[in-house]
Amino acid sequence: MKNENEVQKSRNGGCEGCCGIYTWGMFTLPSLESMTTRERTRRLSTHFDTNGCADTTTCPAYATCTSTSTSYYCTCKKGFRSSNGQEEFWDPRVECKDIDECSQSHTPCGPNSICRNLPGRYKCNCSPGFSSPTGNNWNPGKPGHFTCTDVDECARIVCPEHSTCHNSLGSYSCACNPGFESSRGKMRFQDLGETCEDVDECSRNSTLCGPGSLCTNILGKYSCSCLPGFFSPDLWSPEKPEAFKCTDIDECLQDPSPCGPNSVCTNTPGSYSCGCVVGFHPNPKVSWKYGNFSCKRVPFKCKEDVIPNNEWVQLCQVGAAVEPEYVPFCALMNATLSILDDVCKNKTTDVSLKSSAESFSSVIEQTSTWSSFTKEKISTLATVLLESVESTTLADFLKPSANVSQTIQTGYLDIERKVINKGCTEERDTFKLKAKGDEMNVWCATVEESESTGIIGVAFVSFVGMESVLDERFFQDPQTPLASSKRKLKLNSRIVGGIITGEKKDGFSKPVIYSLENIEPKQSFESPICVSWSTDVEGGRWTPSGCAVLEVSETHTSCSCNRMTNLAIIMATRELTMDFALYIISHVGMIISLVCLTLAILTFLLCRTIRNHNTYLHLNLCVCLFLAKILFLAGVDKTDNQMGCAIIAGFLHYLFLACFFWMLVEAVMLFLMARNLKVVNYFSSRNIKMRYLCAFGYGLPALVVAVSASIQPQGYGMYNRCWLNTETGFIWSFLGPVCTIIVINSILLTGTLWILRQKISSISAEVSKLKDTRLLTFKAFAQIFILGCSWVLGIFQIGPVARVMTYLFTIINSLQGAFIFLIHCLLNRQVREEYRRCVTRKTKPSSQAETSGVVLSSIPSTSKTG
Repeated sequence: MKNENEVQKSRNGGCEGCCGIYTWGMFTLPSLESMTTRERTRRLSTHFDTNGCADTTTCPAYATCTSTSTSYYCTCKKGFRSSNGQEEFWDPRVECKDIDECSQSHTPCGPNSICRNLPGRYKCNCSPGFSSPTGNNWNPGKPGHFTCTDVDECARIVCPEHSTCHNSLGSYSCACNPGFESSRGKMRFQDLGETCEDVDECSRNSTLCGPGSLCTNILGKYSCSCLPGFFSPDLWSPEKPEAFKCTDIDECLQDPSPCGPNSVCTNTPGSYSCGCVVGFHPNPKVSWKYGNFSCKRVPFKCKEDVIPNNEWVQLCQVGAAVEPEYVPFCALMNATLSILDDVCKNKTTDVSLKSSAESFSSVIEQTSTWSSFTKEKISTLATVLLESVESTTLADFLKPSANVSQTIQTGYLDIERKVINKGCTEERDTFKLKAKGDEMNVWCATVEESESTGIIGVAFVSFVGMESVLDERFFQDPQTPLASSKRKLKLNSRIVGGIITGEKKDGFSKPVIYSLENIEPKQSFESPICVSWSTDVEGGRWTPSGCAVLEVSETHTSCSCNRMTNLAIIMATRELTMDFALYIISHVGMIISLVCLTLAILTFLLCRTIRNHNTYLHLNLCVCLFLAKILFLAGVDKTDNQMGCAIIAGFLHYLFLACFFWMLVEAVMLFLMARNLKVVNYFSSRNIKMRYLCAFGYGLPALVVAVSASIQPQGYGMYNRCWLNTETGFIWSFLGPVCTIIVINSILLTGTLWILRQKISSISAEVSKLKDTRLLTFKAFAQIFILGCSWVLGIFQIGPVARVMTYLFTIINSLQGAFIFLIHCLLNRQVREEYRRCVTRKTKPSSQAETSGVVLSSIPSTSKTG
C-alpha cells in the first residue's frame, strides 16, 4: 500500500494539463470510456488497493455495489434496469430506471384487474364488479396469488317493483317485467330511483282484441271481452289470443221482434234499429234503445185535423145546400181538403206529390175568387191550404220510394224536397233549397235536432199569387198596432214555407235562413219586416215574432227564423211626402255644406295672414266634418250588407265625435288665452305642440268608439240606415259625449267671456276698440249651437213637436258646413280682405302687412276666433 506522499505525488505528477484523466476519490485515472473491460479492470486493480464499495456514492440510486478481490461493480435492484442496458457497470453516470411492469403485453395482475406501477414494483386492484381472495392493493411482496372473479350484484341489490335483476360480467342491470315499462323509457337501467309503470296495451292498440270487442287493461297485462250485441264461442286467454273472435248477434231474428208491432227491425253491427212502416212514426216519448219502442200514426195532419172549428166551414163538409154566398168558398175549401184526404187514405195506388201540387196550384190560381171573400174566410182558407201542402209533402217522405230528392214546378206552386239521411257531414254544414226565385238554407244541426227517425228530409215551397190576397191587411204587430201606426205597409214577396220531418217545430239552436225575392225593388225609404203566418190569432195573421231581417238589398231580403214556418216580406214606409221633403232638404243642405267646407279648408291652408293655432283647430274640425258629410251622403243608406253597414256606422260615429272633441280643444284654448291675456305675453298656451292636440282630438273619439264596439257591437247599423241603433239606447254612446262636451264648452266660453270683460277694461282704449267682444261671443256660442244643439234636437223628435223638431234637426244638421264657413271665413275681416285681393289680384302693401301682423300678434281674440 502506498503512503500518502506517493499518493499525492501520483495525483500531481505527470498528469497536469493532460486530457482524458478521471479523478475518482483520491485517485486520478485516465478515461475509462476508451478502455476495454479487461483494461479497465487492470487499471482499477492497479490504482485501488482498498474496498471501492465503502463509498456510498460509488453506485447510483436504486443500485447495489458489489466488491471483488480486484475491483467492484454496480447492479440495478429488482424492478429497475440500467440506462446503458448492462447488468454490471462501473460508470457512476449510469442510472437505474424503473421498469413499468403494467405496460407489458401480459399484465402481471391478470384479467379484470387494474395494475398500478410503483417505483421498483407494482400494485394490483380488481376492476369494479370483480373481487380477489387476496384483496385489493396486492403487490408481489404479499402472500397468495392475485386473481379477479365476478361479483354477483343481484345477490345484494334490490331492483324496483315489477322489475328483475340481471347479473353480467362485472356489472348488472334491472329490466321491467313484461307488461311494464321504465318511467324513462329505458330497456335496462341501474338507477334504483327508476320505476316500472304499467303498460296500457288497450290504449296503444285499439284493434288488439279485434272488432266488436272490449279491451280491459290489467296490471301488467290485459283481457278481452265481447261488446253487447257480439258473441265469441271461445273465451279469451293470453295463451291463445288468436282464438278469441267476436261476431255480431242478429237481434232482429228474435221472436217476438224487439221493435214491437207496426215496426221494421234493421240489424246493425252490435245493435239494431227500429223504424215504422208506412203510415206510422215512432213515439217520441220512448226509445228503441230501452226495448220499449212503439209506433204511432203519421205526424202530418189529415182532413179531420185541418178543418177549423167554424160553423160555416162545417156546413161545407155536410154536403147540404149552403147559401149562395158560401158556394165559391166551400168549393175551394172542399177541393183543398179532398187533395189531403186522398193522401191520408190507404189506397192501393200512392198519390204522387207532383199530382197533389198540380191540384193545389189550381186552387191558388183562383185568387180572383178569393178577393171576394171576407177577411175571416180568406185567412181560414189560406190556413187550410198552407197546412194541407205541408202535410202532403211530409206524407210523401214516408213512401218507400221517397228516398231521393225531387223538384216539382207548377204554374202557382214550386216544391223542392231533399232526403238527407246521410247528407250531413263536417264538410257540408248547410243545405240550400230553391223554389221560384226564393231560397232556404238549413243547417245540419237543425236537421239533427228535428228528432226524426227513418227518412229525414226537408222541403221548401214557394206560392205564386197568394201574396195578392194574404196582403198587409193581415199584418198584426203586437208592439205597434196597425190602427195607431203611421207606416204604410205592402206585401213585397211571394209566400214561402219551410218543412222538415220530425216533431221539433221551433227553437232551433241555429236559425233557418230564408232569402226572398222582392216583387218590387226596395226603395231607400222602405224598411222590410220578416213576417210568419200564425194561426193563433183570428184564424191566421202575419206576425214578426220568431223572425228577423238579416240582409237587405234592392232585389232580395234575407230573414233569420228559429223555426220552420210560412214566411213573407212586408215593406214598411213612413209618410212619403214628409220623407221625400226631408230627403231633398238633407241632400241639398249637405251639398252646400260640402262646397263651403271645401272653401274653408282651402282658406285655412292657403291664407297665410291668418295662420295660427286656432286656424289649425278650425282646419281639423272642417276636415272631420267634411269626411263625415261625404260618408253620410254616400253610405248612410247602404244597408244591403250588414257588415259593411256596421263599418260605415262606426266611421260616422268616430268622425262626428272627432268634430266635437276638436270643438272642445278650441274652447279650452280660448279659455287659456283669455286667462293668460297680458299686454306683452298674452297667451302662454301657444307653446302647446300640435301633436298633443291631435292626440286628444283624434285619440279620444277612437277610444270611445272602441269601447262602444266592444260592449255592444250589434249597435252599429240598422235595417233602414247605417247609423247607431236608436231602439236599444246605443245612440247614447254618441249623445252622451256630445252633451258632456256641450256643457263643458258652455262653461268654458262663459268663463272666457267673463275674463275678457275684466281684462279689456284694463287695456288701453286703442286696443279695446280692436277687441270686438261681441264678435267673440257670437262666434263661440254660435259654434256650440251649430255643432251641438242640432244633435240634441234629435232627442226631442217625439210627441206633438216631433215633426217640427225633425225639420229643424235636418236643416241645421245639413247646413253645418255652411254656418262654419260663414262664421270663420266670411265674418273674418282679414279673410274678406284676402278674398278681395284674390278677386281684384292686388298685392298687399308691405306696411299694411306689417300692421296686420302686429295686430294679430297682440290681439289674439280676433284671429283666434276668426
